[in-house]
Amino acid sequence: MSTLPADLLAARDITPDEFQIEAFAVLDRGESVLVTAPTSSGKTLVAEYGIATALEQGQRAAYTAPTKALSNQKLRELSSWLGADRVGLLTGDNVVRPHADVVVMTTEVLRNMIYAASHHVAQFGLTVLDEIHYLQDPYRGAVWEEIIISAPAHMRLVCLSATVSNARELARWIDATAGACSVVVCSQRPVPLEDRFLLFDRHSRRLVDVPTLRDGGQSPEFERVAAQASVRADRRHRHRRTGMRPARPRRSEVVEHLTAAGRLPAIVFVFSRQGCDDAARSLVAGGVAFLDGPEQHRVRQIATAHTSHFEPRDLAALGYDDWLNQLTAGVAAHHAGLMPAFKEAIEECFAAGLLAVVFATETLAVGVNMPARSVVVEQLSGYRGEGFALLTPGEYTQLTGRAGRRGIDEAGYAYTLWQPHLDFAETARLVASNEFELESSFRPTYNMVANLMASRTRDEAVDLLAQSFSQWRADRRVGQWTERLDAERAELRTARARVRSMGGGRGRPRSQAAARGPSARSGRHRRGEPSSSQGQRHLIEAERHVEQVAARVSRLKERIKLAEGGLVRRLDAVSDVLNAFECADGWSLTPTGDCLRAVFHESDLLTVLCLRDGVFDHVEPAQLAGLVSLLTYAHRSSQPPPAPCYPDQDSRTRAAHVFELAAQIRRAEHQRAMATSRAPDASFFATVYAWADGTPYADLRLSDAGTDQMLPGGDFVRQMRQLIDLLDRIADVAQQQRTRRVAAEARQALDRGVVASVVHVGDDAAAIPAAGPVWAATHGGPDRFAPVPVVRRTRRLS
Repeated sequence: MSTLPADLLAARDITPDEFQIEAFAVLDRGESVLVTAPTSSGKTLVAEYGIATALEQGQRAAYTAPTKALSNQKLRELSSWLGADRVGLLTGDNVVRPHADVVVMTTEVLRNMIYAASHHVAQFGLTVLDEIHYLQDPYRGAVWEEIIISAPAHMRLVCLSATVSNARELARWIDATAGACSVVVCSQRPVPLEDRFLLFDRHSRRLVDVPTLRDGGQSPEFERVAAQASVRADRRHRHRRTGMRPARPRRSEVVEHLTAAGRLPAIVFVFSRQGCDDAARSLVAGGVAFLDGPEQHRVRQIATAHTSHFEPRDLAALGYDDWLNQLTAGVAAHHAGLMPAFKEAIEECFAAGLLAVVFATETLAVGVNMPARSVVVEQLSGYRGEGFALLTPGEYTQLTGRAGRRGIDEAGYAYTLWQPHLDFAETARLVASNEFELESSFRPTYNMVANLMASRTRDEAVDLLAQSFSQWRADRRVGQWTERLDAERAELRTARARVRSMGGGRGRPRSQAAARGPSARSGRHRRGEPSSSQGQRHLIEAERHVEQVAARVSRLKERIKLAEGGLVRRLDAVSDVLNAFECADGWSLTPTGDCLRAVFHESDLLTVLCLRDGVFDHVEPAQLAGLVSLLTYAHRSSQPPPAPCYPDQDSRTRAAHVFELAAQIRRAEHQRAMATSRAPDASFFATVYAWADGTPYADLRLSDAGTDQMLPGGDFVRQMRQLIDLLDRIADVAQQQRTRRVAAEARQALDRGVVASVVHVGDDAAAIPAAGPVWAATHGGPDRFAPVPVVRRTRRLS
């Protein structure tokens, strides 16, 4: 074992686990390694060991993260280990010590470096690809594959992933594509997980808490509860004195139960922002208070440190007092609608052992280090764009991965709650499944093809597509997929026939409420309501089965199409569109196409066509910011978007040209049987214009369906950061010098106040303390929240 890596382990006073030792040996042999392991198991130590070996050999290292926020976090962590002078950062927002020994960057930055043959790439002896399971992300996932395919021969890779069931297949692809690669799989969680099931029995008027699994199958206790509950499933048995009358536990009852059982702190996953806010507000209003005076004082200190730069009027507009009141009670809501400074304060309080219950959306499960003793998954279905569907095993594993704190808890607890219209057996199958098969989302985009045209011949581009994990996997599985497709089609015919025989499938839309279960906002099942009849329950289950089988058929058809040359057809279609819009001439880029190489964005082609046609020329900064927001903003509320509001006729005319260009692109894509690009959205123009023109955040309003509604802080900041990113690209590639200058001025006008408070990392980055050990013993240890809180009782409906 080499000296510097040994010093690393000695300094950390760490005894490596077996999987870490195995990964170290792979790196010592000079090979690449893929490590798949559960959350909080210690994958990062493998990355640090790899960095140490590269530095000892006089090489530089790159560390890629999927988001800028995680890049900034990794900068702080590596700087605290190696020293600030040895660690740099390259993201769209920041350039900090780019020639440092170790450079942290987003994956897109490294990909662009490789395409541009940057001298940095020649010096990187090792690259860490963190969160490599992101390669299945529909839009960004291809970047991970492009890096692996295009990595130079001298570059070793350390690929870190959540637990996936086809890790060895992924490693074989990396080995065939980028050189020798070994896989290290750790399936054992650092803290054992106990899956449990919780329901309220209206007959006995008590909570029933049983283990879901035992020895990989349903536990006898779970089966007994399922049998007793099924007695009451039919209305004919409502007045019998036997069996259970199941209902969904209220959130206050769940918290009280976990408190009494000594299983706090807990993260409760609620699949709506409003549901999280309502839950935290209701719990505190009910009299819950977990913290004493000194702890409340510490919470206020943390909150002030994160928000002291905010204007008082902005804090008032953001509901600061109510938020702080919840925080000092030891309760919080965590979701993407929160101002980033609020989320960071919540995360620091949680790490300091000052929060007992956090109600969170699924975004907390990705990239945020907040382990708890217990995790509660309120419902096993989530929104999928067109309706609600059952969570996948991978999604369930991601959520429950937060349960159990290494070095503190002997076990973690993952609770699922009873919900109507979801079969007990279906719940158990999901909890027991360990199937999380990583699939490729690799598809040629306009930006990718422009870069391929600039750096490769068409034949070489086709060869690159053939090396993708998507094509590599398809070539080897097409026979198996064809057989499965035949079987799935037969099952689909049978399932549809069953639904028709039960009186369903006659054009009536399936109720979203039925698919979703109880209201995500209330967190309760109305206990006075009669249960659905047995026949209705069976029909709903049959309809859900049809949807699941139909989705599997669709996925298999797409895979087989890909194996039969789908990627090359997509490449040719994208090339045709680029030629149609004069971004390319054959396989050669025009000046417009050359601009496209530097625009990595969902609306990449539309951006460069707007530049080509002068849409962004001869305007002022606020007007430019508003126009560019048409390309970055997408209205996602269930309410209709507000009507576009423009400050003048010139803005209206330019916006109309953007919409016309987008329509032309969509027609060209439709003609070539391509998925069409999303349309522009002008409903954010007025807000962006006002902000860039100096309007205070507290005075901004988004008129939504006739109401005067405050735009959520987190949404506002995220939209502004995305807009700033695209303005940065425009400032780099615009042909006219004035347009470049105005884009830079527009960026500066947006990057102020609550927006500027997000990420500004400079030479003092190392001074920002990295998060320490979660729930340190100095904050009370694992039984910190043993006392039962005061919960204001509400009358139960019998």
